[in-house]
Parts: sequence; C-alpha cells; structure tokens
Amino acid sequence: MAGSVAFAIEAFKRIHPVEFERRFLSQGTRHDGRAPGQFRALSVAKGTISTAHGSSTVRLGNTTVVCGIKAEVCEPDVKTPDEGYLVTNVDLSPMCSARFRAGPPGESAQVASEHLARLFAGGVVDLRELCIESGQAAWVLSADIVCLRHDGNIIDAAVVALMAALENLAVPAAAVESGVVSADRTKGRRLTLRRRLFPATFTLVDDTCVVADADDAEEQLATAAVLVVVDARGRLANVWKRGAGAVGRQAIAQCL
Repeated sequence: MAGSVAFAIEAFKRIHPVEFERRFLSQGTRHDGRAPGQFRALSVAKGTISTAHGSSTVRLGNTTVVCGIKAEVCEPDVKTPDEGYLVTNVDLSPMCSARFRAGPPGESAQVASEHLARLFAGGVVDLRELCIESGQAAWVLSADIVCLRHDGNIIDAAVVALMAALENLAVPAAAVESGVVSADRTKGRRLTLRRRLFPATFTLVDDTCVVADADDAEEQLATAAVLVVVDARGRLANVWKRGAGAVGRQAIAQCL
C-alpha cells in the first residue's frame, strides 16, 4: 500500500508539477518540508584544492560547488597601470545536471560569471593590491567555480564559494628585476578584502509565492528571482532581479 501511494505521488508530481508545488505552497509549506522563508543547510570548507592559491568547497542543500583561484602574472591595462584583474568563470556541465549540455558555456553560466565579476571586482578585492610593478606587471586572479551537483540556487553557492576562496587565497611574493618577474610561491600574502558578502536568493514560484533558496524542482516553475547581497555589517551590497516575471514592491520588501 505504501509503495502504491509513493508511486501515485511521484506520478502526480511528474504529470502536474505546477499543481504539485501549488498544493504545498497553499498550505504554507514546500515539497521538501521547508517553510517558504527557510534556507537549506550550508557548509563551507576552505583550502580543499592543494594546487590552487586559494580554494573552497560549498554545499547548499544538495547543490555542491568547488572554487579554485590561480594567480598568474600579466601586463596591466594602460588605463589602470596600478591594478590587476579578477576573472570569474562558472562551469555548469552535464556532470552536475542533465539540464546542461557539453560544449561552450551556456547562458546561465555566462550570466552568473559576469554578475560575479561585477559584484567582486573592486567592491570586494582591491585590484591595486594585485599590482607587482606599475605599468609593467600585475597579478590576474582566475577564479573557476565548478558545479559538481546542481539542485538549485547556484548563484548563492557560487558567491559563498568565491568569498571563501578569496579568504583562503595567498598571493605569491613577487618583484620585477631587469624587466623579469620573479615570484616566490613558497611565500604568500593575504589580500585585504574590502567587505565580506552574504547572498540570499528569493524565487517567485508560479507567480504566486516567494520562497527562499529554491531547489531545482522549484526553479523549474520560477517566473522570477531576486538576489539580495549584504555585507558583514548588514549593509545592502547588491539587488539583482532576473526573469520575466513581475516582482512588486511588496515582494521586494519581503526579500530585503
């Protein structure tokens, strides 16, 4: 009997996914038992990649991402001779979910990468600290954020992972002698982070209910999402609305 009930529930979920979620939300709960405003468990581990200059592994519910940062020498831009670079890349492959395809980065990965770059470069990392010699050499930090398992809310997981990897980062000591950059990778220094960011994504499901930290099933029914980022002092750092659905002032206020 129990097996038949479980089969019927699973069949109803697959045939009528919107109605399945709507019935839970109408009762003030969600299909995994969470309240609308409840987040999943979060765990962060730093220094998980021995070959990277900074790294972290983050689990948000069943969503798992790994971030590794490599520091490489480059020539600074002529417009900003005293600054280095922070380059972010989010990798969403078929390995983490059947939703994604192999090949060049898809739209979701590109959008996530670009927003992370805008959020962190300058606002969190002082790019002047990446200068080795003005106009001659600087560090470029290449941050690769790889999703190992995708179960929704990749943006929050990516922000937390990048933040943790930057906290773990040790930039090698370097100097320019006779036009040649010499770096001592056995000696590193920590970057002074301007602020520490804490993200929270709220998703509008079926145009009716705002839920925190949506999982993959809920994201399939999402019409819009709002990312709210605050710093350690509780000051608002970023609000980013994405999706075609309309999010009213009351919903935005609820997210904030």
